[in-house]
Amino acid sequence: MWLLLIRKYLCIVILLLCIGNKNTDTLITDSLSIYDNHPTLKISEAKHLQWVDSVLGVKGVKLIDCRNGIYQYDDTRFYWNRTFDYFLVYPSSFTHGEESDLSNGNHFVNEDSTICLNVYATYFDVFKDDYSLHEWFDMMIDSEIEQGNRIVKKDITDHSYAIEGNTKGGRCFYSKATCKKSYERDIIVTVKLEYTDSKKEEARAIICLYNSISDEYTWKDISIEWTK
Repeated sequence: MWLLLIRKYLCIVILLLCIGNKNTDTLITDSLSIYDNHPTLKISEAKHLQWVDSVLGVKGVKLIDCRNGIYQYDDTRFYWNRTFDYFLVYPSSFTHGEESDLSNGNHFVNEDSTICLNVYATYFDVFKDDYSLHEWFDMMIDSEIEQGNRIVKKDITDHSYAIEGNTKGGRCFYSKATCKKSYERDIIVTVKLEYTDSKKEEARAIICLYNSISDEYTWKDISIEWTK
């Protein structure tokens, strides 16, 4: 009984550290780094882009910021996290941040910081012997409430959850966590959008874009759309 409570406490601490810090560079660096078998390739920009084109199945991807995983294809700006193999399309007018020391996420803001977009990934298979996915989702949602955020809408499926509400500081927020496979590992990718009430329309467009791509498309599908 005590062992289970201790494990749950440690999981909540890790979760709060990931959510509460934009750069997610925390004390859990050592515990996650042992699973990182995909270091950044030290190659020329030309060879890197040649590799990117071959992986994504398109030609002409532009490298915006290699260190922080920022690319562009035509008018589409996207963040590609190569360590966990997920991506996030975001408005090209947004400014990107620095990828975390754990290489698990990044953050983006519009010009006046009225919209903030955060994304990060965590390994779920480390904990799945102790928790079901639904239990882990419940813990993540509980952590939002513990931070003082008010949840007004919640939707949980077999592999994801989405919540909406207001932050302690009075902003609106939308958060979605999705469990997926990456390099034969089970990971959870979490996206959180915070915005002022005056930016609700713009924020809703970003949410719709993210959901349409993350739920219905793979890189192969997007490549087909891009080349039409």
